[in-house]
Amino acid sequence: MRKKYSKEKKHRDGEIPVGSFSDIAFLLIIYFLVATSLVKLKGITADLPTGEKATQQQSSKTPIVNLRGGQTFFNDKPVTTAELEARLQVLNLAEADGNAKVIMLESTRDTPYQSYYQAMAVISEQGGVIAIVDEGDK
Repeated sequence: MRKKYSKEKKHRDGEIPVGSFSDIAFLLIIYFLVATSLVKLKGITADLPTGEKATQQQSSKTPIVNLRGGQTFFNDKPVTTAELEARLQVLNLAEADGNAKVIMLESTRDTPYQSYYQAMAVISEQGGVIAIVDEGDK
């Protein structure tokens, strides 16, 4: 026996089921609250000099901080962070003016970021202006 098909087609409302949208939105809000870190980042303020090249006579008087690997050198003598701070304090950079505030900061590519950041922080705390030298500049 044959099935009878009704000639009437099933009509849809055309509505999108939105009952679960509020649940999905709530779950996304919870996910982003849990996944987001609320840590305030710390930073230093550095006053950088202009990019003008200094004469040879001026650069010979400028103190140089070298960062090679994990070691720090001040005028080619190895120092710790505390010793670097003491030597910069003797220079009295906060009261100096112009080029007397400039400290050359040279770094190799294998220098850890922590060492680089500590040297920048010490120079900035003492009132120095950082002149960054890249090994590609030599």
